[in-house]
Amino acid sequence: MSKIFTYIRKNLNNEKYTQEQEEAISKYISKKNLEIYKNIEIVINTPKDEKNILQLLENCEKNSTIIVTNLNVFGRTIDTILEIVKFLLQNKIRIIVIEQNLDLIDDKDMLSQMILSVISMTVSLERELMSLRTKEALTAKKLDGIALGKPKGTIQKSKFDEQIEKIEELLSVGLSVRKIAKLLGYNNHIGLNNYVRKRNIKEHVNGSLDN
Repeated sequence: MSKIFTYIRKNLNNEKYTQEQEEAISKYISKKNLEIYKNIEIVINTPKDEKNILQLLENCEKNSTIIVTNLNVFGRTIDTILEIVKFLLQNKIRIIVIEQNLDLIDDKDMLSQMILSVISMTVSLERELMSLRTKEALTAKKLDGIALGKPKGTIQKSKFDEQIEKIEELLSVGLSVRKIAKLLGYNNHIGLNNYVRKRNIKEHVNGSLDN
Protein backbone atom coordinates (compact mmCIF):
# COMPACT_ATOMS: atom_id res chain seq x y z
CA MET A 1 0.00 0.00 0.00
CA SER A 2 1.28 3.47 -0.88
CA LYS A 3 2.33 5.91 1.83
CA ILE A 4 -0.31 8.47 2.78
CA PHE A 5 0.62 12.06 3.57
CA THR A 6 -1.58 14.87 4.82
CA TYR A 7 -0.82 18.51 4.06
CA ILE A 8 -1.99 21.51 6.08
CA ARG A 9 -1.28 25.07 5.04
CA LYS A 10 -0.79 26.95 8.31
CA ASN A 11 -1.36 30.65 8.72
CA LEU A 12 -0.35 32.13 12.07
CA ASN A 13 -2.59 35.13 11.41
CA ASN A 14 -5.63 32.93 10.81
CA GLU A 15 -5.87 30.15 13.35
CA LYS A 16 -9.42 29.32 12.32
CA TYR A 17 -8.26 28.49 8.77
CA THR A 18 -5.63 26.10 10.12
CA GLN A 19 -8.03 24.54 12.62
CA GLU A 20 -10.69 23.91 9.96
CA GLN A 21 -8.14 22.00 7.87
CA GLU A 22 -7.01 19.92 10.84
CA GLU A 23 -10.59 19.00 11.77
CA ALA A 24 -11.62 18.12 8.21
CA ILE A 25 -8.58 15.90 7.66
CA SER A 26 -8.92 14.21 11.05
CA LYS A 27 -12.58 13.45 10.36
CA TYR A 28 -11.78 12.08 6.88
CA ILE A 29 -8.97 9.84 8.17
CA SER A 30 -11.19 8.46 10.93
CA LYS A 31 -14.07 7.80 8.53
CA LYS A 32 -11.85 6.01 6.00
CA ASN A 33 -9.80 4.28 8.73
CA LEU A 34 -6.54 5.36 7.11
CA GLU A 35 -3.01 5.03 8.45
CA ILE A 36 -1.04 8.23 7.90
CA TYR A 37 2.66 7.97 7.14
CA LYS A 38 3.45 11.65 7.68
CA ASN A 39 1.66 14.93 8.45
CA ILE A 40 3.14 17.90 6.60
CA GLU A 41 2.47 21.36 8.00
CA ILE A 42 3.92 24.41 6.26
CA VAL A 43 3.60 27.95 7.59
CA ILE A 44 2.64 30.44 4.88
CA ASN A 45 1.77 33.91 6.18
CA THR A 46 2.80 36.13 3.26
CA PRO A 47 3.16 35.77 -0.54
CA LYS A 48 6.94 35.46 -0.06
CA ASP A 49 6.36 32.32 2.01
CA GLU A 50 4.84 30.57 -1.03
CA LYS A 51 8.32 29.22 -1.82
CA ASN A 52 8.05 27.14 1.37
CA ILE A 53 5.56 24.92 -0.42
CA LEU A 54 8.59 23.31 -2.06
CA GLN A 55 8.96 21.47 1.25
CA LEU A 56 5.73 19.67 0.39
CA LEU A 57 7.07 18.54 -2.97
CA GLU A 58 10.34 17.42 -1.38
CA ASN A 59 8.56 15.38 1.31
CA CYS A 60 6.20 13.48 -0.96
CA GLU A 61 7.35 10.31 -2.67
CA LYS A 62 6.37 8.78 -5.99
CA ASN A 63 3.35 6.45 -5.88
CA SER A 64 2.21 8.01 -2.60
CA THR A 65 -1.06 9.75 -1.69
CA ILE A 66 -1.55 13.24 -0.32
CA ILE A 67 -4.74 14.37 1.43
CA VAL A 68 -5.72 18.06 1.51
CA THR A 69 -8.93 19.88 2.40
CA ASN A 70 -9.06 22.14 -0.65
CA LEU A 71 -7.06 22.82 -3.80
CA ASN A 72 -6.45 26.37 -2.60
CA VAL A 73 -3.90 25.11 -0.04
CA PHE A 74 -1.46 24.74 -2.93
CA GLY A 75 -1.27 28.44 -3.71
CA ARG A 76 -2.71 31.96 -3.72
CA THR A 77 -3.23 32.00 -7.48
CA ILE A 78 -4.84 29.55 -9.87
CA ASP A 79 -1.60 29.55 -11.84
CA THR A 80 0.37 28.28 -8.83
CA ILE A 81 -2.28 25.70 -7.95
CA LEU A 82 -2.23 24.34 -11.51
CA GLU A 83 1.57 24.12 -11.52
CA ILE A 84 1.73 22.19 -8.25
CA VAL A 85 -1.16 19.84 -9.06
CA LYS A 86 0.45 19.01 -12.41
CA PHE A 87 3.80 18.37 -10.73
CA LEU A 88 2.28 16.01 -8.16
CA LEU A 89 0.26 14.04 -10.69
CA GLN A 90 3.17 13.75 -13.12
CA ASN A 91 5.19 12.27 -10.26
CA LYS A 92 2.49 9.66 -9.62
CA ILE A 93 1.34 11.31 -6.41
CA ARG A 94 -2.37 10.80 -5.90
CA ILE A 95 -4.28 13.84 -4.58
CA ILE A 96 -7.41 13.47 -2.45
CA VAL A 97 -9.28 16.77 -2.01
CA ILE A 98 -11.88 16.50 0.75
CA GLU A 99 -14.08 19.57 0.22
CA GLN A 100 -14.34 19.18 -3.55
CA ASN A 101 -14.68 15.39 -3.20
CA LEU A 102 -11.93 14.81 -5.75
CA ASP A 103 -9.65 11.83 -6.16
CA LEU A 104 -6.95 12.72 -8.70
CA ILE A 105 -4.95 9.59 -9.44
CA ASP A 106 -2.38 10.70 -12.03
CA ASP A 107 -2.07 12.92 -15.11
CA LYS A 108 -3.33 10.08 -17.36
CA ASP A 109 -6.54 9.57 -15.40
CA MET A 110 -9.61 10.93 -17.24
CA LEU A 111 -11.00 12.82 -14.21
CA SER A 112 -7.60 14.34 -13.47
CA GLN A 113 -7.22 15.46 -17.09
CA MET A 114 -10.67 17.03 -17.00
CA ILE A 115 -9.92 18.90 -13.76
CA LEU A 116 -6.58 20.12 -15.13
CA SER A 117 -8.31 21.31 -18.30
CA VAL A 118 -10.88 23.26 -16.28
CA ILE A 119 -8.15 24.84 -14.13
CA SER A 120 -6.14 25.71 -17.28
CA MET A 121 -9.21 27.33 -18.82
CA THR A 122 -9.75 29.31 -15.62
CA VAL A 123 -6.13 30.51 -15.66
CA SER A 124 -6.49 31.60 -19.29
CA LEU A 125 -9.79 33.34 -18.56
CA GLU A 126 -8.34 35.07 -15.50
CA ARG A 127 -5.45 36.46 -17.58
CA GLU A 128 -7.76 37.65 -20.33
CA LEU A 129 -10.08 39.36 -17.84
CA MET A 130 -7.12 41.01 -16.11
CA SER A 131 -5.85 42.29 -19.46
CA LEU A 132 -9.33 43.52 -20.37
CA ARG A 133 -9.79 45.30 -17.03
CA THR A 134 -6.40 46.98 -17.39
CA LYS A 135 -7.17 48.20 -20.92
CA GLU A 136 -10.61 49.45 -19.89
CA ALA A 137 -9.13 51.31 -16.92
CA LEU A 138 -6.50 52.96 -19.15
CA THR A 139 -9.15 53.92 -21.70
CA ALA A 140 -11.31 55.44 -18.96
CA LYS A 141 -8.37 57.52 -17.73
CA LYS A 142 -7.64 58.75 -21.26
CA LEU A 143 -11.28 59.76 -21.72
CA ASP A 144 -11.11 61.65 -18.42
CA GLY A 145 -8.06 63.51 -19.69
CA ILE A 146 -5.66 61.90 -17.25
CA ALA A 147 -2.09 61.64 -18.56
CA LEU A 148 -0.79 58.09 -18.42
CA GLY A 149 2.66 57.00 -17.41
CA LYS A 150 5.17 58.82 -15.25
CA PRO A 151 5.16 62.61 -15.35
CA LYS A 152 7.60 64.01 -17.87
CA GLY A 153 10.98 64.61 -16.34
CA THR A 154 10.47 62.15 -13.49
CA ILE A 155 13.81 60.81 -12.30
CA GLN A 156 13.92 57.38 -10.70
CA LYS A 157 16.10 56.63 -7.71
CA SER A 158 19.36 54.89 -8.49
CA LYS A 159 22.04 53.00 -6.61
CA PHE A 160 24.48 55.64 -7.88
CA ASP A 161 22.67 58.45 -6.00
CA GLU A 162 24.62 57.75 -2.80
CA GLN A 163 27.90 58.53 -4.56
CA ILE A 164 26.81 61.31 -6.89
CA GLU A 165 29.11 63.88 -5.24
CA LYS A 166 32.08 61.55 -5.66
CA ILE A 167 31.11 60.86 -9.28
CA GLU A 168 30.89 64.59 -10.01
CA GLU A 169 34.22 65.17 -8.31
CA LEU A 170 35.98 62.48 -10.36
CA LEU A 171 34.40 63.71 -13.60
CA SER A 172 35.60 67.24 -12.81
CA VAL A 173 39.22 66.05 -12.69
CA GLY A 174 38.87 64.42 -16.10
CA LEU A 175 38.41 60.73 -15.27
CA SER A 176 36.35 58.67 -17.73
CA VAL A 177 33.11 56.99 -16.66
CA ARG A 178 34.77 53.59 -17.18
CA LYS A 179 37.60 54.49 -14.77
CA ILE A 180 35.18 55.96 -12.24
CA ALA A 181 33.08 52.78 -12.28
CA LYS A 182 36.17 50.68 -11.65
CA LEU A 183 37.40 53.03 -8.91
CA LEU A 184 34.04 52.96 -7.08
CA GLY A 185 33.74 49.19 -7.33
CA TYR A 186 31.02 48.83 -9.97
CA ASN A 187 31.41 45.74 -12.16
CA ASN A 188 29.85 47.33 -15.23
CA HIS A 189 30.41 50.91 -16.39
CA ILE A 190 27.38 50.91 -18.74
CA GLY A 191 24.88 51.49 -15.93
CA LEU A 192 26.93 54.36 -14.58
CA ASN A 193 27.31 55.81 -18.07
CA ASN A 194 23.51 55.81 -18.53
CA TYR A 195 23.11 57.40 -15.10
CA VAL A 196 25.55 60.22 -15.96
CA ARG A 197 23.92 60.78 -19.35
CA LYS A 198 20.30 60.83 -18.19
CA ARG A 199 21.04 63.23 -15.35
CA ASN A 200 23.25 65.48 -17.50
CA ILE A 201 25.96 65.24 -14.85
CA LYS A 202 28.79 66.03 -17.26
CA GLU A 203 27.04 69.21 -18.38
CA HIS A 204 26.47 70.16 -14.76
CA VAL A 205 30.13 69.56 -13.89
CA ASN A 206 31.40 71.47 -16.93
CA GLY A 207 29.05 74.37 -16.14
CA SER A 208 30.37 74.54 -12.59
CA LEU A 209 33.95 74.58 -13.85
CA ASP A 210 33.18 77.42 -16.30
CA ASN A 211 31.82 79.50 -13.44
